[in-house]
Amino acid sequence: MGRIVFLNPFTRTEISGGIKTAYRHAELLAEMGIDACVYQPEGPPSWFETRAKVLTSLKTPSQGDVLVFPEAINGPLVELAKAKTQAKKVLFCQAQYYALFNAIPPEDYRSLGFERIACQSAIAKGFLQRVLHFNDVAVIPCFVDPGLFHPRGNAMQIAAIPRKLPREAAAIHSVLRLKYPELASVPWAVIENKPEREIAEIFGRSAIVLSLPFLESFGLVPLEAMASGAIVIGFHGYGALEYATAENGYWFPPDHIEETADAMAHTIRVLQVQDPTILKMREAGRATAARYGKDATRDALRAFYAPMMH
Repeated sequence: MGRIVFLNPFTRTEISGGIKTAYRHAELLAEMGIDACVYQPEGPPSWFETRAKVLTSLKTPSQGDVLVFPEAINGPLVELAKAKTQAKKVLFCQAQYYALFNAIPPEDYRSLGFERIACQSAIAKGFLQRVLHFNDVAVIPCFVDPGLFHPRGNAMQIAAIPRKLPREAAAIHSVLRLKYPELASVPWAVIENKPEREIAEIFGRSAIVLSLPFLESFGLVPLEAMASGAIVIGFHGYGALEYATAENGYWFPPDHIEETADAMAHTIRVLQVQDPTILKMREAGRATAARYGKDATRDALRAFYAPMMH
């Protein structure tokens, strides 16, 4: 039997949900007794903990191996994607829009000989079918680890990860401060280059998490915030439409700066008096996150990869 190799030739400090998901998939497959590993030349990422086996060099793939390509096929992955190989090639597309801006033109993806195609949401699946014309696309859902992301008091604090949309985050902060000066004393926890465990602790201590995803296929961070007991307010980034509702958060398109600030001001006020409606929203958020457990991801991984390993 061969092995499953997740190709991850990125720096150890690069932060993305796709990198974390590749490692989590390798861990779950290994728990099922399947030989799975991650190829990352610099070694495992510095910003989260992992039990996955890591390869810092990649020997010539052999028959029975499965190479899992990300949608960002650039650098050394270009030659490997185009090469004739005994190994099976799989595309796991976690950010469908990134497939449009690679060294390999998107219209050439179907000629690369991918054995199977997978993604992490129905939204991404639809895009891959409509735009890249892949017919058979599997969905391997994300999961949230409740042992890591859970409430830790959720005091009056706003947490935000402005990495993708720093100008929008700053604009929302300014609107909230200028329009509602009486709320200016509410502290902000701006998260930059923090390890996953520290992010989970900040989320669990925050009453509100500002949602700032952009061009997502799913949007894992808002879901992790909901699991942590925070009220999520901000942008759905398209991908979060997979689970975003009026019951579990305040969701807006990414140009709704003032509306987001207004929702934050409203939420702060009703939290201060423990209004039952906002407490109900918090519980709806936690219930939404609870639907994304490891068992569903494990079952999807088994159904997708097991047929290729025999």
